[in-house]
Amino acid sequence: MSDTYRKTRLPATRLLAIQTMNLGVKAHYVKGFLEIDVTEARRIIKEAKSSGTHISFTGWLLKCLASAVREFPEVNAFRKGRSVFVFETINIGIMVERVLKGELIPLPYLVKDCDTKSVHDISREIASVKEGDVGEDLVIGDRQSARIARLGAWLPGPLARLGMRIFARNPVRKHKMMGTIGVTAVGMFGKSGGWPLPIPNVHPLGVAVGGISRKPLYAGEDGELEPRELLDLTLMFDHDVIDGAPAARFSTRLIDLMESAHGLES
Repeated sequence: MSDTYRKTRLPATRLLAIQTMNLGVKAHYVKGFLEIDVTEARRIIKEAKSSGTHISFTGWLLKCLASAVREFPEVNAFRKGRSVFVFETINIGIMVERVLKGELIPLPYLVKDCDTKSVHDISREIASVKEGDVGEDLVIGDRQSARIARLGAWLPGPLARLGMRIFARNPVRKHKMMGTIGVTAVGMFGKSGGWPLPIPNVHPLGVAVGGISRKPLYAGEDGELEPRELLDLTLMFDHDVIDGAPAARFSTRLIDLMESAHGLES
């Protein structure tokens, strides 16, 4: 009996992702696996939603990242040859699921100036880009980036790779169109949690959001054993841009901000 199969064309978004990941293979990344107590933040977010105020977990996470980056600006940088370009503005790239040609596909979106926006502002911005018609665009909210993305997706392999290399040589263009930080939510791995392993990309700092699990933890002033909600988060640093010690200090500060429910203060 012969095997049966179904042959389909790769969508343009997948071709673009492959080309982007090929660029990231040459980078020297160091990964950190964090377990962060988000019990208080989740409680505040749930209470806000119950009262009719929209706050997204992703929006809050982006605010914490931006605040940590503001304190450690060396993370917000691209390398070009023997020089490092450290940027003042903090732009964070995320993926937003949208319907494209009848299919639900994750499309990139750049949240700009994250450190100057509140959690509410970022949450509303993310909610707004989940609505409306994106047409044939492969990038949400930036027509120039969308045109470049579509061209890169449909050019023949050698030309597409050449174009991506030329694009990657300009740190200012990369920061403007892709940001220095990339966040991907791999999804919850059930009640057991789990740390995702990010795939190399073009961002100096890659953040992969894993699962949230409920575990006993010594907490509170008396150090009593309590059930807490712990988020598994993976950070991926480009070692060409940032050394291990600053990366560790950045990670520690990010944990402090998230465990204190930063940005959710009433």
